[in-house]
Amino acid sequence: MDNQRTKMLGENLTHYRNLQENGSVNLIEFHTTDNRKFGIGNPDAIKLLLSAAVTELERQLHIAQSGGLPERLEQSREYKAAKVLEQALNDTGFSPERFAETLPFFHKTLEQTFFRTIKACIIIMAKRGSCRIDSRNQASYEMCRMLAPMLEDTDLPFI
Repeated sequence: MDNQRTKMLGENLTHYRNLQENGSVNLIEFHTTDNRKFGIGNPDAIKLLLSAAVTELERQLHIAQSGGLPERLEQSREYKAAKVLEQALNDTGFSPERFAETLPFFHKTLEQTFFRTIKACIIIMAKRGSCRIDSRNQASYEMCRMLAPMLEDTDLPFI
């Protein structure tokens, strides 16, 4: 872990969170490599850009604190699939209910594999240390902690 990088990321994250929370930003300016400047003054766009900046800084800080994503994960098909899902989930128009409605149209074996994946996600989230949980996912963490014991005790047969 690079303590200097971790410290810098933490300070930047605090700064951007403060900007996001106090709503004092009224212009974001971009400087291009050919020395041109473009500005965004739309409050909704500014809010979205600050949210993206905070999310990315949180991700970078987590990676810096944990020593980074293990190579065995980064090179896996599962990681690549999770990144595609991450992009879909990050779209404000994403509907979990509509996503769930698509499941019956999966091949039945894949529907079962999908449920195994959700089961594994719940169990792993329940085992996370509470220091990695913040107010945005506290309720999810608590629900996972309640569901995990039942899921761990229930096998899903391969049929």
